[in-house]
Amino acid sequence: VPGVEGLTVRVVSSAARVLQVQPRFRDFFKDGKYPGEFPYKSKAILLFQKNEGVDVCLFAMYVQEYGSDSPLPNRRHVYLAYIDSVKYFRPEIKSASGEALRTFVYHEILIGYLDYCKKIGFVSCSIWACPSTKRDDYVLYCHPTSQKMPKSDKLRSWYQNLIKKAVKDGVVVERNTLYDFFLQPTSDRKASISAACLPYCENDFWPGEAERLLEKKDDNTSQKKEPQVGRLMRVAKRDDRKGNLEDNLEDILLVHKLGEKMRTMKEDFIMLCLQRFCKHCQQPIVSGKSWVCTCCKNFHLCDQCHAEELSAPLKDRHPATTKQKHAFQRIEEEPLPETDDGDPTMESKYFDSRIDFLKHCQDNQYQFDTLRRAKHSTMMILYHLHDSACSACHQAMDQRFAWRCLVCAGCNFCDSCYKQDGEKLHIHKLKQTEQQVLPNYTLQV
Repeated sequence: VPGVEGLTVRVVSSAARVLQVQPRFRDFFKDGKYPGEFPYKSKAILLFQKNEGVDVCLFAMYVQEYGSDSPLPNRRHVYLAYIDSVKYFRPEIKSASGEALRTFVYHEILIGYLDYCKKIGFVSCSIWACPSTKRDDYVLYCHPTSQKMPKSDKLRSWYQNLIKKAVKDGVVVERNTLYDFFLQPTSDRKASISAACLPYCENDFWPGEAERLLEKKDDNTSQKKEPQVGRLMRVAKRDDRKGNLEDNLEDILLVHKLGEKMRTMKEDFIMLCLQRFCKHCQQPIVSGKSWVCTCCKNFHLCDQCHAEELSAPLKDRHPATTKQKHAFQRIEEEPLPETDDGDPTMESKYFDSRIDFLKHCQDNQYQFDTLRRAKHSTMMILYHLHDSACSACHQAMDQRFAWRCLVCAGCNFCDSCYKQDGEKLHIHKLKQTEQQVLPNYTLQV
């Protein structure tokens, strides 16, 4: 970036985790049709800048990567969980595009990350644009008093400008909202509308809301048919191919109630398509042939849906609103690679969880409200980045032979304790994973 020196982007945590689906939502789908857990990789990424010869942490983000080994609907999906920053970026000038130079840098980091995800085989990314308040710190503890916290409209505008750049660069194929993409019936959509189609990510808005709605499911009033769900009722009957109308109806009612909760703030739930999606079945086109409409922009069909389109009655074919006949052109799609970045696991009890990192800073008063304190806090963060202790004996351990829990963040045991007590150490299964040993300095890029 011209005019900026001393920037360092660093992945400080890359931990294998397992997300347990909440019990009511899991049991809502009969016969084990919904998975009970989703394996994913949690990453923490920080931006540093040299200020008067000292590293200062300016920007932090936590992401969840659900790879090709994760079951549907999370397969090949990325969730941008948390973003936070403090206003110490230097110089405080505007870029050539008119925006603040720090905004330009933060956007480039996010676009670069999305481009990386796209190249290794991820197909979508979801974002919950939820602004923090003055008293609510997401990642970095105690922001400067002069730093303004963006309201919802400002934060959405910030993300929209980011997405415009990503679309222009060809990183993002299509921008949508979770509500419009999954919960809103359209004339082109042939897939059934179900709560099981939404990506289920940790600490996202809708999984917690769905669990609260299911708590009220026993109330008889919640089972009454509402006049607003007439169109969704027709969808349920249309999808009743195996005589499961009652189950479909309950699913549709849950979708309707989720839609009611999300409709007024649907622009806050962003859905980014990194690859082409079929307009009929709403699934990504991972490999093989695809078909694109020569008249409509971004109207793609997978090979199976195109075959069904040709055999469907004329009134049900694309386009649904005009009498004009559209033709489809065949495209050969390159198969997507497996979503393995090739990097070893890099875990830390301080950075694996956003809550643990924030609590650690609060307990030790690692504050960022002044530049002087930000320098000290960053120095201590870098020190703890290389410090790892056993959760049982609290002694320093060799990270290459540590035993880790895939469910509990920051729960690590040394090889000696594991050989002594085995699986009795912890309630969850422990796994010995390949661990990267970090050098004692900040990497420069």
